[in-house]
Amino acid sequence: MDIGAKLREARESKGMTLEDVQQRTKIQKRYLKAIEENNHSVMPGEFYTRAFIKEYAQTVGLNPDEVLEPKQQQQEATAAAPVQEESEAPSRQERSRVRENDRPPRKERKGIPYLSSIIIGLIVLAAIIVVVFIYAGGSNDNNDNNSANQQQNEDQVTSPESDQSAEQESDADSEEQANDAAEEEQAQQEEEQAEPKLSVDEEGTASNPVTTYTLENAGDEVTLKLSAEDGDAWLQVGDGNNAGNVYTGTIASGSEPVEQDISDLETVSIRTGFARATKLEINGQELTFPIDNDVQTITVNIKK
Repeated sequence: MDIGAKLREARESKGMTLEDVQQRTKIQKRYLKAIEENNHSVMPGEFYTRAFIKEYAQTVGLNPDEVLEPKQQQQEATAAAPVQEESEAPSRQERSRVRENDRPPRKERKGIPYLSSIIIGLIVLAAIIVVVFIYAGGSNDNNDNNSANQQQNEDQVTSPESDQSAEQESDADSEEQANDAAEEEQAQQEEEQAEPKLSVDEEGTASNPVTTYTLENAGDEVTLKLSAEDGDAWLQVGDGNNAGNVYTGTIASGSEPVEQDISDLETVSIRTGFARATKLEINGQELTFPIDNDVQTITVNIKK
């Protein structure tokens, strides 16, 4: 049984719907459905695929390692297959050696036939030289005029075609270079436009500071990662209007980070009770607290 079918069977055996799993894991329903259908192409990446499967399995009461084991075995088998095919295929040197062995042995030329060929070649060359001298000693004027007229006619016929062909090749090269330059410039502009940019709009002050960030070019997938170091951190994550409706809980120091998919939100608010131990990242970019206060709030305006 594949991973998706195993998870769906476990969910149905518990009488749970995809909405129930979404509410408990905070994973979007479209990702849960894609996992059950084994359609991993819509997932945000391999890391998130494994993390979502693990969270899904724990929610429906399955061992995450046992669920993920078939996926790991499939990846290892896929990685090993090309090596086996390569080892079975004969090398180029072996194929060349076989073709060389199949060729019939060359017959060695004997001295007398080889000498006869040289003599015949010299005779033919001498005859050609004699004919050239005889032809050159004839009517030089007529030949020169005929040659000039013939050359002129050839120039009139062939030159336009040659010039046109060269011009077409030059135009094609110029057009290709222009297209390459335009594509390169467009790719560079798209890369610059697509690169996410995190900036501070306002730093928090006073006893309960609120710091405001703006994340531009966030893209379709936005992930918030919560973790704690050198102490446990209590966190409350909301959509900017309702505090804690995305996530509420305490993260133990050094434990696995908690990841939340917030792609559907325009604003996210993170409140912590121990800022010095709290570590926050949004789409891989770190969110920092401006002052030394235990209780602080960070608000991020997300722009696609």
